[in-house]
Amino acid sequence: MREKLIYILIFSVILSSCDFTSAEEYYSQSFEFEENGDLKKAIELLDKAIDKKEKFRPALLNRGYYKTELGNLNGGIEDYLKLLKFDQDNASALFNIGNNFSELDEHEKAIDYYSKALKTEGALKSWASSDGGALAINVNFDLKRFDSDMDYNVLDCEIYFERGLEYLKLEQFDNAISDIEKSLKADNAKRDCYFLLGKAYVGKKDSINACDNFIKSAKLGDKEAREMLKKHCIEK
Repeated sequence: MREKLIYILIFSVILSSCDFTSAEEYYSQSFEFEENGDLKKAIELLDKAIDKKEKFRPALLNRGYYKTELGNLNGGIEDYLKLLKFDQDNASALFNIGNNFSELDEHEKAIDYYSKALKTEGALKSWASSDGGALAINVNFDLKRFDSDMDYNVLDCEIYFERGLEYLKLEQFDNAISDIEKSLKADNAKRDCYFLLGKAYVGKKDSINACDNFIKSAKLGDKEAREMLKKHCIEK
């Protein structure tokens, strides 16, 4: 009887140490905590998901995003890089790394990753729609319900906008203008695009184009553009 009890205790310990929750279940549970604003708990659940399934793309992408939201920019980059080790053309991961390097004021690195993102199939070619937004066609569409390649697509106009902003920060004005105009062609962030173009032309000492773009931005409601008009375009 005593021997049987020992076996039962050992079996109970083994069972209690086993984790029968799947990686996908942990991943799904993390959204509940994200919705409640508890990103630390969401990360803990994604840790468990990734421990069970190392090459778990959505879990790595989300964990990188949550870390970034909590101010751990380098931690976010590390997760995105882990994803890129086995999915090197993941547009979202490349784009997010660019965003994080931008926040870290490492503008050349940001440009490098935005450029890599633009070379992927996941960088969707976009153009202006009739209602003033950006349209794109999925070139990597598939019918998978979970972890589909299309989940990692990014509009190319958004990437051009962010890269143009980085070029502007580095005072590479011609590159900035080229990228921002590509973003503008898709009607992406028109007010901001006109404002940034104005700043780029100020950098080039081209007051005519600078003022023209500040006027367009101001007409769309940009208060800072109005201040730039007063500073650079109204004779005193």
